[in-house]
Amino acid sequence: MYGTTQPTHRCPGWQSRAPSFSIPITQCCLIAATGLSFLLALFLVLPSTALSCEGQSCTRYFQLKEVHEVRLPRGGYLREASGLTRHGGTLWTVADKSDTAIYRLELSSQKTVVTAREVPLDIPPPTREALKRCGGRRRGHLDLEGIAAAPGGLFFLLSENYRAVLITRVNDLKGPNPRATAQKVRCIPGRNQSRNDGLEGLSAVPGGFLTLEEGKGSSTKRLYRCQFPERQCTRLPSPVLSGRTPDLTLLDPHGARLLVLNTFWGWASRFHKICKMHVGDSTPKACLLDLDRVKEKTKGRADLPQSFRQEGGTNYEGIHFDPGTGRLYLINDNNASWNQRVFGDAEREPTLLLIFTLKQG
Repeated sequence: MYGTTQPTHRCPGWQSRAPSFSIPITQCCLIAATGLSFLLALFLVLPSTALSCEGQSCTRYFQLKEVHEVRLPRGGYLREASGLTRHGGTLWTVADKSDTAIYRLELSSQKTVVTAREVPLDIPPPTREALKRCGGRRRGHLDLEGIAAAPGGLFFLLSENYRAVLITRVNDLKGPNPRATAQKVRCIPGRNQSRNDGLEGLSAVPGGFLTLEEGKGSSTKRLYRCQFPERQCTRLPSPVLSGRTPDLTLLDPHGARLLVLNTFWGWASRFHKICKMHVGDSTPKACLLDLDRVKEKTKGRADLPQSFRQEGGTNYEGIHFDPGTGRLYLINDNNASWNQRVFGDAEREPTLLLIFTLKQG
């Protein structure tokens, strides 16, 4: 994600099993070097082609308090978590490869472990028919990317494939057998250009929700506000951010300021930062957290899981800020499908829950 020896007079295709090219070595390497230089230049330029908090120095706004591994009751990591919210004092997430469940995160007897308890998701036939009318490139596949809590036991669940939000009620929120039922569907304007460039971020706001389209770059990002009981969603000025924007969360309960998770991974450059933005303003205001620097500075902390202090666990996909407590929560996608396909090991990377508090002073 992130062979065999060839004859010296041939130039094999990079990471390719195809037969080697019959080109003299000097000419071959010149072509390869030129192509590699172009690709490196492309990856070097990409992050700076748009305004972003990537180039800003980050204020010391949050400090890392705790890190927990997120595991299933039967063992193994929760696979490919995406999105994060807090409701009733409990954190909730979804997994984008699990179509029929959400997950309640429960503290385990082990201090460094959180248990992801599966909550079945029921989609009645009328709701499923309404969902189909939203479109979708892959029929029957939800691809849940975001979750946000609303008052009264309601949750918003974001389907990237269908470009829709399922308005879902969870019964027995804190009990031993909670169950989720999708009651209504809100279709989001626009159309996905491919399987993985659609809606990613979701946050509840007073009277409705915000959802952010990841797109293929700054010019293709879309931010929508959907209010109730109106049927239409309003497009707002979109964040001018390079790289990916997998999730967002409100910084204040009034819905005026946002924290946007902004990441990029290239050959010559990478960053994982949290940007502050104002709703209705496309320009990022500040970088509030550099997650790469946090990881580098905490590698020596014995109270944190070894899986965090090692490489891996940086593909952050979910963010939630609680204005009442001043706590910031992050969860990552552990790339289970990719690691299973490429390395034969879906458990190669951990799923981690990071908890930050406001920095004092």
